[in-house]
Amino acid sequence: MEEMTVINIVIVAVLVTAVAVYLFMRRQKDAVQDEMNRLTLRLTEMELKMEAERTINNMLLASTGSSAVVAGVATMGETGSAGEPIAAGKERKAAAVDLSAMDDKELFEHISRVIRDEELFRWPDFNRAAAMEQFSLSAARIGGAFMRGGGMGMPEFVRNCRLDYACRLMVEQPELSFTEVGEASGYQRTTTFYHDFKARFGMPPAEYRA
Repeated sequence: MEEMTVINIVIVAVLVTAVAVYLFMRRQKDAVQDEMNRLTLRLTEMELKMEAERTINNMLLASTGSSAVVAGVATMGETGSAGEPIAAGKERKAAAVDLSAMDDKELFEHISRVIRDEELFRWPDFNRAAAMEQFSLSAARIGGAFMRGGGMGMPEFVRNCRLDYACRLMVEQPELSFTEVGEASGYQRTTTFYHDFKARFGMPPAEYRA
C-alpha cells in the first residue's frame, strides 16, 4: 500500500513538473514571437524610410541637372526702383553661373558644394556619369576639376562624403545598425562600407562607435 502511494506521488510530481515546463516553454515561445514581431515592424519601417530617401535622391538627380545654376541675389535690404522694399513674392534678380567659364579650382568648389549640400553622395549610383548628367559637363572636365582643383579624384571625394555622413549618423542615431548606416550613407554593400571605413579611419565602425 505504501509502495503504491509513493508511486502515485512520483507520478503526480512528474505531471506537475511536465505542466510547469510546458507553461514555461509556452511563455518563452510567446516572448520570442513578440520580439520577432517587433523586429519585423521596425525593419519594415526602416525599409520604407530608406525607400523614401532613395526616391527623394532620385528626384533630386533627375530635376537638378543643368549647366547653369540660378541663384537668387535679393537680400533683406534690397529695394525697388522707388526705394521701397521689394514686395514678398515678387520675382527677384538672379545670376546664372556659367560653369564653362570657371577654372578647375572654382569648378571643383562649385561641384563639391552641390554634392555636399544636396547630399547627392547618398544616392548609391551617384558616380562620374551621374555628375556628367547633373552638371552637363564632360568626364574629362569633371575629372580635371577634381584632380587639379581639389587634389583628389571624384570617387575619393564621394567616398569621403559618405564616410563623414556615416560618422555623423553613428553619433546622432546610435540605434541604427551598421548596415542601416551604410545604406543611408550611399553604400549598396555593407562589406564595402566596412572596407572603406577601416581604410580611412584605421578602425572598424564598431570600434569607432564604442
